[in-house]
Amino acid sequence: MPYHKEIDLEGHSLYELPDAAIDEVIRVVKEEVKKMRNRQQNIFDTYGRPNQRSYPLNSFCSAALKSLKKYAEYEREVVEVDKLVALETNPKKISKKLTDYFDITKEGEDIQSVTKRRKGQEYFRHMILANYGGRCALTGISVPQMLLASHIIPWSDSKPQQKLSPENGICLSALYDKAFDKGLMTISPDDYSVQLSSALRDYGSQEYFERHFGGIDGKKITMPMMYEPNRNFLAYHRDHVFVGI
Repeated sequence: MPYHKEIDLEGHSLYELPDAAIDEVIRVVKEEVKKMRNRQQNIFDTYGRPNQRSYPLNSFCSAALKSLKKYAEYEREVVEVDKLVALETNPKKISKKLTDYFDITKEGEDIQSVTKRRKGQEYFRHMILANYGGRCALTGISVPQMLLASHIIPWSDSKPQQKLSPENGICLSALYDKAFDKGLMTISPDDYSVQLSSALRDYGSQEYFERHFGGIDGKKITMPMMYEPNRNFLAYHRDHVFVGI
């Protein structure tokens, strides 16, 4: 496509193009796919093998370009919000800025509100993972696809100013995020050590228990680089989310 007369990328990758240019590429791709369906000469005749025709015919090209556009939009917003957050070191002020930016106080179900909340939650994950150096606070796992920003006070229970607070998140891999979310484990507000619930200890005789949970029982989490988990938030999790002693 860089050599196609209708699309001049001027030496740039698709990722670097503005949204309008990506939309133009999508338009051209759709037109060429239409030609392919009508057995007319098209740009896909030049690239790939005949048995690869299913890729454009199934609209995978357009879908990939739309995903690229959304990702580029997300990346630009992350850069913008990072600049906003970088101006503050006080977590409460950071939380206030994020609450205002993503309009978290508005809990309506209209498209704009839902989109804003989703973007706020996406940024929250970005912020928490960065705070923990992109590693699970329990295992050190650094595979991004396996890491989650675990809310200490659940989103549904937290006040607007708590939802995006850097003190209300811990980076955990998927297994421990689920255990934390369901109250099968908590983290002590006194010394940041892991406590397992009696509901989870019921499975103590199982081989997987010792492999996955025995080693973390009583273990202190790896502390983040800047914003430590709020002790009051951890106390809330222990008192209201944690199940069993």
